[in-house]
Amino acid sequence: MRTALLRARASGGTLAGPQNRSTFGRRRGWVRALKDSPDASEAQKLDTVATGLYDLIASEPEEALVQPSSRGTEEEEEVVVEGDGLFQSEGDEGKKRRKLPTVVIVGRPNVGKSALFNRLSGRQAALVADIPGVTRDRLYAEVTSEALDFVLVDTGGLFSESDFKNDLNPEVLRGKMTRQVGTALEEAVALVFVVDGQQGVTQSDTEIAKWLRHNHSDKEIILSVNKCESTSIGDALSTDFWRLGFGEPHAVSAISATGIYELMESVQKALEEGKRAGKRASGASASEDEREYTRIAFVGRPNVGKSSMVNNILRADRMIVNDASGTTTNSVDSYITIGERDYCFVDTAGLRKLASVQGSNDVIERLSVKQSLRSIRESDVAVLLLDAAMGPTKQDFRIAEECQKHGCACVIAVNKWDIFPENEYEDMLDYKEALTESMRNISWAKVVFTSALENSSRKKVIRAVESCLAEYQRRLPTALLNQIVQEATAWNSPPCSGTKAGKIYYCTQASVRPPSFVFFVNHPEVFDDQYTKYMENQLRKAANFEGTPLRIYWRGKGG
Repeated sequence: MRTALLRARASGGTLAGPQNRSTFGRRRGWVRALKDSPDASEAQKLDTVATGLYDLIASEPEEALVQPSSRGTEEEEEVVVEGDGLFQSEGDEGKKRRKLPTVVIVGRPNVGKSALFNRLSGRQAALVADIPGVTRDRLYAEVTSEALDFVLVDTGGLFSESDFKNDLNPEVLRGKMTRQVGTALEEAVALVFVVDGQQGVTQSDTEIAKWLRHNHSDKEIILSVNKCESTSIGDALSTDFWRLGFGEPHAVSAISATGIYELMESVQKALEEGKRAGKRASGASASEDEREYTRIAFVGRPNVGKSSMVNNILRADRMIVNDASGTTTNSVDSYITIGERDYCFVDTAGLRKLASVQGSNDVIERLSVKQSLRSIRESDVAVLLLDAAMGPTKQDFRIAEECQKHGCACVIAVNKWDIFPENEYEDMLDYKEALTESMRNISWAKVVFTSALENSSRKKVIRAVESCLAEYQRRLPTALLNQIVQEATAWNSPPCSGTKAGKIYYCTQASVRPPSFVFFVNHPEVFDDQYTKYMENQLRKAANFEGTPLRIYWRGKGG
């Protein structure tokens, strides 16, 4: 019965029904000619590479095929990098990080912690809205300065006992957010306690200050009075906060940058004192070593198990997990070393239909969607999670299009597979066949069947990611590549247009990540999408490339 339902969905369901056949036909030719490439800089780069290779093909040395690496042991050896979640420098596309001391921003909800986090870090990493509880998971950013560089951590609002009595948020979610803050404080060298200058000292501020003194008296605590746009008024507003007992309050404005320089000086002074006292953040070492991290983005519709899957892989409660959809708002980075490879796993907010997001008054969701799409663009591998019970939907198809458009490798994880009592191998094959038929735009993706509640899923996802990365970085020797092309043209001759007959002179692989191939031909305009798709299928048939997109460009021999 389940197989019949899957086939019915693939043939006449919401995704691949007769009304959408023409849409599938238009989308099949997803690889465009070089002149139609939407990425002008990449097209220019490939044009330069191809021109330089024009006269050097004959002298290019032969290389052995790079096969996906196999793991020699059943269990992966892992080392969790302490201080996980450290964001990378913008200049290196977020792939390097150093071990640095940690400064944590704390305070009650809606006092401007995320706005101050963005101001100090110099980038819009955290969502900012005039709504309490926007930030839930820990966010990390590296801050560079003339004196000491450090890691800045944004946290969700701390809830005092009075907040619990007023029932601001669901109790379960509040407790999980508070634990996230506690985890961040354990690895901190200094704290920035943020309060609202316009509201004055509240009961929550007093209770949080008392809690900080009792539990974190060994750390430097800097009091920041936010929302003081005017310098003169800010001094008056901050006077009342002396009674919290953290020394001189710093009147700042995260919006207008008032008092930010003075706040940074206090942070640097606190770090210097912590360094002299021998206190460093967990995981920080004296050596400023840098590591290359492979970014893996977990994407999908809301409530398909993205956060649970990331927690399973990290073997820690890094993300807040709740049965309600929309729990994750920011894109959260988590760092881990598995075997010999360093990973950055990115948990993203669920992506609903565009019409539903635009028609909603939820500002947070619109900002979350932008961050999720940015995470796809910056990732090396996208793990697209599907709900096994629901199967692929139109929204899954659109998310897959985003992954394919931005050229990242892709793993389709059919999550919640444990809901089927008898998940036999034959059922997996039938499901995969129906899934491939529905998700034709990324039929090349690697498919795994998982359950975020089972430890075995961790191995499946990691091995699938490693396999895709091997293909994603794979380079074919020119001699072997042209042999594949010759066999392909022997079976199906290049197309013709009027009096113009297409002819392929030779082909070379211009780049990897993803593998990109430049075909030197006599008339690039006659090579249409259909023949481009045919050549892609022949390359995959001969050289696999499972899990990675391929880019094909047609270039005239004369330039």
